[in-house]
Parts: sequence; structure tokens; C-alpha cells
Amino acid sequence: MSQTPTDSPYHWRAADLEGIRVALSIPARLPAIRAINDAMADLEQLYPDAIPTARRELDAIAAIDTELAGLSPEQLQAPIETRRKAASPDALPEDGTLPVKKADVIEFDTELLREETITRYGSGVSIEAALRRQRGSHARALLLLLPTLESWSRDPQLASHGSAFTTVLARG
Repeated sequence: MSQTPTDSPYHWRAADLEGIRVALSIPARLPAIRAINDAMADLEQLYPDAIPTARRELDAIAAIDTELAGLSPEQLQAPIETRRKAASPDALPEDGTLPVKKADVIEFDTELLREETITRYGSGVSIEAALRRQRGSHARALLLLLPTLESWSRDPQLASHGSAFTTVLARG
């Protein structure tokens, strides 16, 4: 049973070029596409053992992107407190009705029946922020395998803030 080049884990899949472009926020321009293609060809020729790892990073980023697209507005923020106003179920009479006559209401304080719920949002880490942090981690791992694409990326999380080979000159 022979494998075709597309079945082999050591070769790129047809959708990987677009996956890399989206994962690294690279513009869809011909020079950028050519740079991605060149980086992919270099990795496949020089170090094909890294391709399965790169493909796993692409799959993880695609899964996170799908999850981010499906988040509700409530999930885009981090709730830190939740309170709700309603009648407490265990404080109601057995038949489930509240008193309706004035005399009954005076005898039966309805404030004791209330349960209050309020949702406050703080500056904590939201689900979206956590997912974006994970996505950035996978994208940085992908850039380690395809370093020539770093200059093409428009993602501010991936912008290099000085590499290990740069330093500040001090004049004395």
C-alpha cells in the first residue's frame, strides 16, 4: 500500500497554504502567498519531520478560530459576580402561589421570598482572551517552524519585540 504525497504526514496538505496565511494574519497578496509557498517548500525539503507538527499547530488554530466564531456576547466578557431577583423556590407555599390579599401580604413578607441576581463583569480573563492567548501560542510555535514568515504577519501578538540577537548599545 503506497502513500501518495498528499497522504504522507511529511508533505503539506492542499489547504495548508491558506491555513498558514489565516493563522499568521498574512495579507492575501501575491508576494505574501509566494513567501508562504517558499517557506513551505523549504521546510518540506530541508526538514520534513517538522511538517506533522506544523499541521497540528494549524489544526489547533483552526479549531480555536471556530470556537471564537461561536462565542456568545456573554462569553466575550469575564463575569465576576452574578445575582438574580426572583422568588426563592423553597420559600413559596406548597401550592406555589404567593399571597394576594393585603392581610396575607403583611403577614407574609415577600422580600424574604426574593432571590437577587446581578451579573458584573470585571477585568478578568474572558473566554475570548484565553482562546486568543492559546491561538497566539500556537501561531508562535508555527513561526518557529516557518521563521521567514514573521515579517509578513500582521498579527500584533506575533510582532517581534526584539529577537535574542538584538541589544541596546550603551555609549559611555
